[in-house]
Amino acid sequence: MSQHHAQRRRQAIDHDLAEDKVEDICRHLACSKSWLYKWRNRYDAPNAAWAQERPKRPKSHPTQTPEHVERAVVSLRLTLLHNGTGGGAAAIIQMLTQQGIEPVPSRRTIYRILHRHHKEET
Repeated sequence: MSQHHAQRRRQAIDHDLAEDKVEDICRHLACSKSWLYKWRNRYDAPNAAWAQERPKRPKSHPTQTPEHVERAVVSLRLTLLHNGTGGGAAAIIQMLTQQGIEPVPSRRTIYRILHRHHKEET
């Protein structure tokens, strides 16, 4: 984010610390009350970077299928096809369960993994 935005945030907090009325600050800076409250809550005097924008991207992806499970799905599919026993999602789920690989993905997730893997090969 630009320095202009950070400066505007600092200016809003300076007015707030001077105990100016919220309505006056918002009118002067052409901002909403919720915007002012957001930056008031994030204000941290010892931390000079408090006025910088934070990334909106999540820090973690708790619902993302772990890499070891994806590798196992692809590997089991190839093994099942090689053995001629079919390589459908139900068979893959059964093999994952037998091998104790967790979390066991849904059929839809297995198809998505296999489709993505197939696209990467071509």
